Amino acid sequence: MIRIFYLLLFATLFFSNTYSKDLDCADCHDDVHIKGVHQDILDCTDCHDDVVDESHSDTGAKKVQCISCHDEKYLTTEKSDIHHRLKDIIKNPPTCVSCHGMHSIISPSKYKNPTKRICGKCHTKGKVVFPSRYHIKQKAAKECYECHDKEEYEPIVVKSIHKDLTCIDCHNYVSKNIEAHQDSLKPNQVSNCYACHDDIAKIHKKSIHGISLAEGIEDAAKCWDCHGSHDIRNVKDDDSRVNDKNIGQTCGACHDDPDFEKKHKMSFKFPERTYSKSIHGILNISGDKKSASCVSCHGVHDIKNRVQVGSQISPINLPNTCAKCHSEVVAQYKNSIHWIRVQRGIKEAPVCNDCHSEHSIAEINDKDKKKNLLRMQKNTCIRCHADKTMNKKFGESGKQVAQYLNSYHGLASLRGGNNNAALCIDCHGVHSIWPKSNPASSVNENNVTHTCRKCHKKATEVFAKSYSHESESKQAQKVENLVTTIYFWLIIVVIGGMFAHNFIIFAYELRRKRRKEKNVISLPRFTKNEVVQHLLLLTSFLILAITGFALKYPTSFWAEGLLNLGMTETVRQLIHRVSAVVMITLSIYHVGYLLLTPRGRDVLKEMLPKFDDLKGVVDNLMFYLRLTKKHPRFNQYDYAEKAEYWALIWGTFVMGATGFILWFPTTVGNWAPIWLIKVSEIIHFYEAILASLAILVWHWFFVIYHPKEYPMSFTWIDGKMSMEKYRHHHENSFRRILLEWHDYYINQKDESKLGNYTKLIMSTLEKNGFDPEEVLQNELNNDPELRVWFENQISKEKD
Repeated sequence: MIRIFYLLLFATLFFSNTYSKDLDCADCHDDVHIKGVHQDILDCTDCHDDVVDESHSDTGAKKVQCISCHDEKYLTTEKSDIHHRLKDIIKNPPTCVSCHGMHSIISPSKYKNPTKRICGKCHTKGKVVFPSRYHIKQKAAKECYECHDKEEYEPIVVKSIHKDLTCIDCHNYVSKNIEAHQDSLKPNQVSNCYACHDDIAKIHKKSIHGISLAEGIEDAAKCWDCHGSHDIRNVKDDDSRVNDKNIGQTCGACHDDPDFEKKHKMSFKFPERTYSKSIHGILNISGDKKSASCVSCHGVHDIKNRVQVGSQISPINLPNTCAKCHSEVVAQYKNSIHWIRVQRGIKEAPVCNDCHSEHSIAEINDKDKKKNLLRMQKNTCIRCHADKTMNKKFGESGKQVAQYLNSYHGLASLRGGNNNAALCIDCHGVHSIWPKSNPASSVNENNVTHTCRKCHKKATEVFAKSYSHESESKQAQKVENLVTTIYFWLIIVVIGGMFAHNFIIFAYELRRKRRKEKNVISLPRFTKNEVVQHLLLLTSFLILAITGFALKYPTSFWAEGLLNLGMTETVRQLIHRVSAVVMITLSIYHVGYLLLTPRGRDVLKEMLPKFDDLKGVVDNLMFYLRLTKKHPRFNQYDYAEKAEYWALIWGTFVMGATGFILWFPTTVGNWAPIWLIKVSEIIHFYEAILASLAILVWHWFFVIYHPKEYPMSFTWIDGKMSMEKYRHHHENSFRRILLEWHDYYINQKDESKLGNYTKLIMSTLEKNGFDPEEVLQNELNNDPELRVWFENQISKEKD
């Protein structure tokens, strides 16, 4: 139909312009030839119908009106496009000729990429993206408001830098696919920012964000994720999302999101939150426009990860990035052994962030300067130079750090409070660090004296050279080793001799005390059965404590000593578990002993807490604080013994239960909370500390450290206690025994009514050759207060 239309038009024009048939355009325009879609269809005068003779060479030909032949819809789409509406910005908007050419017009359908061939004539800097054809009638913005609330969007858009644009300018694809745009859209279909910002598009495409988008990672940052959608402001606007003071929060919207971090396995957690607390973040928030923000280090649209070519944060490029603000410091750093090794590709060589961190950079030059420098020294200098793997790799001894830490400088600086103690940087420099052999090094033999004089004004050459991490010469090393060896053996001989001397005295005093106690009347405190139980408990507890803490603190000197003696982890584990079985078995036996034997039931009854125990605590403390002169009288077991006993019961149960879970963790079924195993490990550790300290501080005080017991109580060996000690600690129990004895011997009461402990005491006295009646009567005769009390009790019974 179009061809017939063109033929009819041609015929009409031909016959209506017969007077110009003698005019031949080629006479002047021999270099112009009609090609493409108009070839063989149109002649010169079909477009230039105002040209009738040569006079047009003076007056000029009129502008060709393509609309004469083409549908009026093309004119409509041309006048409504973004180029013509932004006439204040675009001074020469494109015409038909700008895009399609003049005499050699080729149909866009013939091009593989019509957008690139046509639009690329002007948009030369990047990739132009139009999701749909250009000459398609777009929907008016008012049609968008049929679904979208105008009052919601217009107040936002009017403040935007895009206030002169309409919906269809950005949402090009949507405007031409109005019925289908509710479905999931590809990023380039949502909004075609690249149409205008083609130069930025080319940069963004090569960034980590652009690459990720190309790989189908839709969470990667798109234009509107950073700049906003309808509320895009100029970057200099304080309300802009990409303004320096807001860019951190904008980046943090993704990079501080725990779900985003987990999904994409990000290397850093909460970088924006960390940055906001750094010196850069603090200055940025305060309004300092010179302080570094995210884009200062990572770039704007060209953000790349550390391994991408051209990355601003790659080790080789990072110093240049920092130099944008810290040019002098970076110049010093680039004059160092560290930078030389970075250039050689040594990945362990430090660059700026290895010492100062990435996002948590702290201020150095403040009131806590020395404290910050010390912290940095621990986290950087010492961390690297004490690393065994790195020292082995580079053939270094790694002794320098240990020698520094053992020197006065190291000890004084670590203790804190001495701001004059030299740190690494005080001797080796801050950024321009060189090895000792380099003439430029501050610790080179030609410079070290001057370095020392920064603190020690009168430092001599001998002084300066004597203070080094390693011996200055082989001769000096021999002297140092000789002195060290002499003192090592001197300490062993002298202290060993002192120990042997004092051990002889200690053993003598133990024997003397033991002989003394054998010559006095003793009462049974424990039965032989109970002595064996206590011995097994003591042994298993000590072994469990030693083998348990050896696992927790493997680098301690005593744990390493056990390892050298053959206690490998397999051996330690076996010993620990055998001891645990012994303790648990003993505990089960003890429960049976308490419930099934008369003596056990008596012990259990006496061990039960009573209200009088609280009164006993108060009375005892009052006595030792000298607030009262009367020493409290206790029963068979006082409050301290009861507290310790029940703490032992509780601790054994807790350690046994948690130990079983840790021994057989796979037996924990799905019924258990997920934290059970980890919490059991925590409880097992802290309960072990609590039990060990309780033994050292509480139990051993009463049986070893107490002045009246030192060097130790022998009750745990033979189960006996002298009459004097028993009455001092357990007077109420003794008086009860006295009354029971009176009922038995004087009143001739049945023996079965005697208490178990009273029977035990009487039988023990008889076995040791003492008459119980005589012993007890002797106590009454020698203690007037006891006799008065006893007679009062007897008279009360008679009444």
